[in-house]
Amino acid sequence: MRLHLKYILLASLFIVPVSISLVYAEEDDILGDGMGDQFGHVLRKSWQETVVKLPAAPVEKNLLPIKIFEMPQYKYYIDTQSLHISANDNVARYTIIVEPPSGLRNVFFEGIRCDTKTYKMYASSLWGQPLSPIRDSQWYPIAEKGLNVYRSDLYKYFLCSQSILKGSKKEILQYIEYPPDNFIDEELE
Repeated sequence: MRLHLKYILLASLFIVPVSISLVYAEEDDILGDGMGDQFGHVLRKSWQETVVKLPAAPVEKNLLPIKIFEMPQYKYYIDTQSLHISANDNVARYTIIVEPPSGLRNVFFEGIRCDTKTYKMYASSLWGQPLSPIRDSQWYPIAEKGLNVYRSDLYKYFLCSQSILKGSKKEILQYIEYPPDNFIDEELE
């Protein structure tokens, strides 16, 4: 009889937690807001990219120089009119002009997604020409080295902070034009 009682107690220790979790599993949303799982954790809605429209080709008067420390021989400019900060999908979109020592200006319309540290190129052109859309553009990881390292600096210092957008368009343009003192100190170390 004692042996059976022992098995019943052991079985009840297993059955009670399982039955409680099954009760919670039947409820889709304990919080009642459509954003909870069976354990009461808040879930994010599935990510969806906002509709993207190509901006006009940049003009000289709207260019803001940006310092990229890994590639000092190149010049970089952000088109202030094209910068768009989207809290809906956590993406900063911008037109960047990359000017190598040869002086030939390359123009790229891109987006950086802060929560995944990825980028997407939507269009490209040469200076003075309209942007040409890139077909089947995808999100790619941001490289820390190489010719495209400017995206890493944009991500780390100007656009994103702890996986979210750093601020409004106005604040980000201020970061680009007047980088904080600690930004320069970090680069000198």
